[in-house]
Amino acid sequence: MGVRSTNPIQSFIDDFYRSGTQQQAAPASPGQASGAFAAWGGGGGGGEEGSYGGGGGAVVGTLTLPSGSYTFIVGSKGCSYASPASGFGGAPEKSHNGGGGGGFSGIFNGDLTPFGFQGDGPQTNQDPSSDRDTAHAAAIMLAGGGGAAGQEPKSAVGGGGGGGTNGGQGDPGQGGGGTQTEGGAGGPGNANSGNPGSKLLGGWGPNTQGSGGGGGGYYGGGSGGASTGDGVEAGGGGSGYISPPYGTATLTAGSPGKDPANGTVAATPSPFYPGTAGVSGAGRPHSTRDSTAGAFVIGPYSGASISVTPPGGSPSPVPTSGQAFNTAGKYLLVVS
Repeated sequence: MGVRSTNPIQSFIDDFYRSGTQQQAAPASPGQASGAFAAWGGGGGGGEEGSYGGGGGAVVGTLTLPSGSYTFIVGSKGCSYASPASGFGGAPEKSHNGGGGGGFSGIFNGDLTPFGFQGDGPQTNQDPSSDRDTAHAAAIMLAGGGGAAGQEPKSAVGGGGGGGTNGGQGDPGQGGGGTQTEGGAGGPGNANSGNPGSKLLGGWGPNTQGSGGGGGGYYGGGSGGASTGDGVEAGGGGSGYISPPYGTATLTAGSPGKDPANGTVAATPSPFYPGTAGVSGAGRPHSTRDSTAGAFVIGPYSGASISVTPPGGSPSPVPTSGQAFNTAGKYLLVVS
């Protein structure tokens, strides 16, 4: 049987193959790679008083990639109320005492690694709209990030789940989920309205009170509005996407952060799920649960070779048995 790898990602691939449940890659024409691909969006961040973000969405299917360059993103986890930074996959900064939405994960046609793919917020240099338009038009397969919780205590309030075909709405009645045609609307609030999502970007909450940010996605979720007291301030999840010319996939939404689901990540029974991706967070110190980044998985494939250059690394061949990636960032994938 051989020695078990100490690398948790390689162990996942090894266990998958030893279980006897592996899929056979579909035959591919010369000059293209064909096989199984999957992605999970990052989980939404938690609010200060313990409410949960929405779980990351999932997309699982088969793709055929002609020879050439591609870019894939592993979406960042939604930041907690105590960590202001934005992240990859359109994950916005946190706002006041709310959390930040999770980033989308997925693949694009072309070498788009010069683009930042960062989320929204006053301390972040977002890609110009022209670059986001280019990336949006090049999307092949995406899973949406979960929306963040606002400041409220854990109750019936929580971030919307990542898409799926559509992202979930921040409950109750707050930041809207991204769809296939537009970003989610910002929540109304009683002190200030939230910001809508847009192409790839989750909406950043207004910097007053405790708004939750929207999740990144094909179209990002809207942020919650700013409210006084225990208002309803949760952000919506971002939408997923599949481009039919490249293949087919099943898109599954993550669960909302409200009770009793508490932001469960989508499609965990999939044999490609790498075990920790897309988990939503709850506010500290009221919970020890932190959100987690998304994942991008290359399953068994045939045909042309695939190599991947990770962030700050060198090109490395991907075995035909597949490989999982769950470190947030942007990667260059080459089919040759």
